[in-house]
Amino acid sequence: MWKDSWNEDVASPGLWKSEIAGLVGLALVGAAFVVPGGKDAVYLNWLMGFIATCCTIALSGNRRWERPLAAGAAIWLVISGFVPSVLSGRPLMINELAVGLVLVVAAISAHIHLRDDIRHGRPLAM
Repeated sequence: MWKDSWNEDVASPGLWKSEIAGLVGLALVGAAFVVPGGKDAVYLNWLMGFIATCCTIALSGNRRWERPLAAGAAIWLVISGFVPSVLSGRPLMINELAVGLVLVVAAISAHIHLRDDIRHGRPLAM
């Protein structure tokens, strides 16, 4: 009975993961222009990377490319906090823009496909 009442108009348990990953991506795109390099960038990369990694690894549905690409970008964001050459100047900006855009594109695609899975009653497990 519950499965019959679960449709695209009702917020499902899986939609929030792609939404948070997309918001982290948008925050990174904005942070690329605002956050100075150095220790602020390290903490930002670790915090945003941890949040994005948790959400992207747990993306629901039959994601073929969205989950691995977004999870790889999020994990790279955590690792980049340990790479001194990408923590200041232009490399920092390019790193945050690239990871942010990958997260946004993957999150939008995962969200669209998950809504489609819900609409057509497809199983949400891998």
